Amino acid sequence: MYRTRPAIAAILTLIFLLVLFLRHDYWNWDTPGYLLFGFLPVGLWWQALVTILASIMMWLMVTLAWPSHLEGPPANNP
Repeated sequence: MYRTRPAIAAILTLIFLLVLFLRHDYWNWDTPGYLLFGFLPVGLWWQALVTILASIMMWLMVTLAWPSHLEGPPANNP
């Protein structure tokens, strides 16, 4: 049975919780309609950055915690 090292699992869990917390932009709820670069709403810019961060998080999860026994050929059970 493949097991992820506890330190890596803890770090990935903390990264997940950070992305989950950042996803909800509490700081922007009462902000008036400020535009970044004159045309991009701050909320949209923030969500784009969170999406990039979530993509990096998923790449780390697949790279560091993917169970290697799933990559082998399937067992033939008659």
